[in-house]
Amino acid sequence: MISRRNYMTIVIMMAVIFFLFMLCGAARDYWNDYDTNEYASTEEEVLTQSDVWSAEETAGMTDGGAESSDDEVDGSDDEAAAVSGTGSDTGEGTDTTAGRSVDSTSDLAVYLGDLRGDALGETVQEWCFYTKRDLISYQSLSSWYARREETPEVLLINSEYLDCDTDMELLLDLAEEGITMIFCSLPDVTVIQQNEDLIDLLGIRQIREESCTLDGVQLFDGFLIGGRAEYTVNDEEDEERQDLDLEVPWYQTGSRTKVYMAGMLEEADSEKDPYPALIWRSSYGNAYVFAVCGDYLEGTAGIGFLSAMMSEAGSYEIYPVVNAQNLVIINGPSLTSENESQIQEVYSRDSRKLFRDVLFPGLAAISQDSGFVMTCLLSVRTASDSLSAPSADDLTYYLKYIKEQEGEVGLSLWRTDSASLADAAEQDAAFWASAGSSYAYSVLYAGEGQLAEAAALTGEAAAGTYLENVRTIVAADTEDSYLLNYVNETTTVQGITDDAYTHTFSDDLNLRAMETALGYTTVSLDLGRVLWPEDAEDYWENLYEDFSSNIGTWWKPFSDFAYTTISESDERVRQFLALDFSDERTEDTISLTVEGLSGTAWFLLRTNGEKIVSISCGSYEEIETDVYLIEINEQNVEIKLENSTELYYYE
Repeated sequence: MISRRNYMTIVIMMAVIFFLFMLCGAARDYWNDYDTNEYASTEEEVLTQSDVWSAEETAGMTDGGAESSDDEVDGSDDEAAAVSGTGSDTGEGTDTTAGRSVDSTSDLAVYLGDLRGDALGETVQEWCFYTKRDLISYQSLSSWYARREETPEVLLINSEYLDCDTDMELLLDLAEEGITMIFCSLPDVTVIQQNEDLIDLLGIRQIREESCTLDGVQLFDGFLIGGRAEYTVNDEEDEERQDLDLEVPWYQTGSRTKVYMAGMLEEADSEKDPYPALIWRSSYGNAYVFAVCGDYLEGTAGIGFLSAMMSEAGSYEIYPVVNAQNLVIINGPSLTSENESQIQEVYSRDSRKLFRDVLFPGLAAISQDSGFVMTCLLSVRTASDSLSAPSADDLTYYLKYIKEQEGEVGLSLWRTDSASLADAAEQDAAFWASAGSSYAYSVLYAGEGQLAEAAALTGEAAAGTYLENVRTIVAADTEDSYLLNYVNETTTVQGITDDAYTHTFSDDLNLRAMETALGYTTVSLDLGRVLWPEDAEDYWENLYEDFSSNIGTWWKPFSDFAYTTISESDERVRQFLALDFSDERTEDTISLTVEGLSGTAWFLLRTNGEKIVSISCGSYEEIETDVYLIEINEQNVEIKLENSTELYYYE
């Protein structure tokens, strides 16, 4: 039997515990400044489009202002773009002594092709823009060769513009000069078969078959950031993920080559019967010649492959990156009760309780486990004809909840009936006028084909409206813009790189390429699919399983890059687009000079067998072997290197 004294002690302890819990909850609510966006910039002077780096005036033009013709330059209005990277080797007899041994001091890239007329040209422009390289383009190799004044760092070749009968002598001369060449695409296999000089230049020992069917694709370690990968079908799940082109010519490379990516054959012996080479480097004369079999350089991911190749062309490669990993929740939460009959049937609750009780607790758990920080782009409504009124109380609840998760809130104007963004913005204006929210909504979502519409609602056009704080647009596709760019003087665009629900083989290659080139990813998770499911695949339990599995697996190798909200990423993008740099190596020291620096910037340094010993005016972190993420805050930085392997001598 409990004594009266013990009973009173227990009661007092329970009261104290209850009081403390209530006090903690009250304090948390009191100190939750939910109506303030801590990530939105409060600085009066913010980098704008006027601060963006631009190429020299000659970039995109022929030297000497040659007349425009089919053989001449594409035009003077094309922007320049570029990036850098490194590779890995396989195959027999890898040559480590031939090829270029002196790092180039030029920042000029020459493109043989059409900057406006083909996907490769667009990739090259974006690559040069990001890596601050000047770019000129000709549609005839002989036209550029006759007018050239400066030795370029790299010659990028679209094989459609290469005349293999007349251009080979020029290419061989350029190789003797030590100019790095990248065949962004290869001529048809039948054309290569008939040209012994081209076969020799590319380092092809034998063309085993004009076409073969691969069992998979193997990416070797050290090429793209993220390490070695094999893309083969081992189970039913892999069958759904397989979307790579497996019909390729079988090029067997020789002893002067280094293979970075190869096809896999089910019954072949890789030692006795080398796999078909897909991306490789050949040493010819004083130059390195890179070859790409397939369309891997088409699209934004191509900038990562170009970066990886350039890291193999010298003793080191250094280039700026964004250093931002973003998770964007689109159309979530929704502030209006919608699609009630179907939601009630599937989840036994209305849509408001679905968001509160099911979706967001699951999202918060994955966010905490993965390290990603949520940027939630809420919808006032997702259907123009919604009968229910949006809830201001729900807005307050989610602002508090997302603040507790250290996330950010932005806006989505998406509608199920494909209403224009301008109409959706006008419809939502009445709610925002009455909601009384002072939160700075600095992020706006643009769906497929809506970037131009979204841009028209921002900048000067948004003055005096609830969209006046929008500084960046998250876009499902960037249409005619680069992945990272400005859409007007004050507003940037950040392209979505991945869908959280799916991750195919090509998606994985693209992810590795984006991290290699930019240290950047924006993963989107659209809750509109849950609110308006088309079939059972759109039910949350199925999507959550896919989402949690993907986020917890494929992004792990890139955890050394920073997890950010979109507004934090926006500041980094603005700095990334504004800066320019130059680097020079003297013995074991790299001198890096940065212009346009207004805060903090990040660079990737990729070496070939060297490690950082010390760095002045900055800090660094090794994220992979011979790959370093460098943070700088001052214009002049010195990086001292030494060999990463110690030599031993025996008597």
